[in-house]
This record gives sequence, structure tokens and C-alpha cells, in this order.
Amino acid sequence: MIIRKYFSGIPTIGVLALTTEEITLLPIFLDKDDVDEVSNVLKTHCLQTNIGGSSLIGSLSVANKYGLLLPKIVEDKEMEEIKKFLNDIGLDLNIGIIKSKNTALGNLILTNDKGALISPELKDFKKDIEDYLNVDVEIGTIAELPTVGSNAVITNKGCLTHPLVEEDELKFLKDLFDVEYIGKGTANKGTTSVGACIIANSKGAVVGGDTTGPELLIIEDALGMI
Repeated sequence: MIIRKYFSGIPTIGVLALTTEEITLLPIFLDKDDVDEVSNVLKTHCLQTNIGGSSLIGSLSVANKYGLLLPKIVEDKEMEEIKKFLNDIGLDLNIGIIKSKNTALGNLILTNDKGALISPELKDFKKDIEDYLNVDVEIGTIAELPTVGSNAVITNKGCLTHPLVEEDELKFLKDLFDVEYIGKGTANKGTTSVGACIIANSKGAVVGGDTTGPELLIIEDALGMI
């Protein structure tokens, strides 16, 4: 299932949320009906929270089925809230705080349950990221951009990338993440930073409300949802 949605009028929903196969973290300001709709599409448990007092959850954090990475600005009360949520649903994740000066981990890391690509800006934290996420980690860029998390969307089935990615780079990503489907596209009427516009897992996707019909078809195809 795939739906178009605004989060309180904002189309860049990937900046505000993250999802895995099991959990979705959403901003506190969302209405219950919106949370229920996202939960229904992605078939996940949802928690509304902040990270470092901010609603930019998708930009600041990243997760897969093994681990959740948080920036050094995460507050103690937020950490306790997340731990309680995970405990309540019976999910045991490696929770790691990456003490990088750049706190936008979600913009700098792209991961699914099989692999991870990290920005050169995080090269000093490669071993920590590998340990927490429990996958092979490669250092690189997407379309020569260091913000790999902002410029692609990855699930365990498929990957949508920035439209300027070359064919050899597509093959590299397909192999790294061991996905069946891959493609290039945009969202929200031409936005190339597709990771900022979409949250997705293998069961469903929520895309920014400005996304056009033709864009939606490409997204569905790249993520293996057709």
C-alpha cells in the first residue's frame, strides 16, 4: 500500500519520521488519525517523540531491525521513552549514540536489514555503526552527494535514488542492500532528495503530499510495490 500525505501541511515527511519493518517514529504534533493511518499503511508500531527536542526525527536518527542510531543531542527523557516503547512491544534493538559533530544521522546514513551506506563525514564511526546496525557498512556518496540518507529510500525489497545516479552506482547499491528492485526518481513535484520526502518499508510507503501521479508510479516500481 502507498499513500500520499502531508504531516500538518508539510510534504517533506521523510525529514520528520523514520520507519523499519517493525517500528515507526513520528513527530509529536501529528493527530491520532494521522498516526493510525501511517501505522495501517506500514503495518508497524508507532511512537510519537522528539529527538534532541526536535521534530526532525528522520533527519536525526536511523534504524534497521537490529539497531537504532541516535545523535549526541538526544535527551535522557527521550531515550527512556524510546526504550520503554521498545520494551512494551517486545523489541530488542541495539541503541547507539553516535557522537559525531554532525548530528543529522538520518541524512548521512542509508540502511536496511542487509547493508548500510554511510557518508564520508561519518567514516570515523564506521565500526560503531557496523556494530549497532549489524550489517556490512560501505562509505560512499549518492550522485556524488554525501547526504546518502536524504538522496535515496531503501527497504528490504527495493530502492529509489536521486535521479542523477549512474547505472554502475545503481548496481553497487542493488548489490550492497541485496534488493530485488531499484530505480531513479523524484517526489513532491521534482524534489531530488527523495529520502526527505518518503518513508517506506517492504509493506508500504507514505510519500509527501505534493508527489505527482507519474512520480508515484516510479516510486512504486522502484520499491517493488506494483
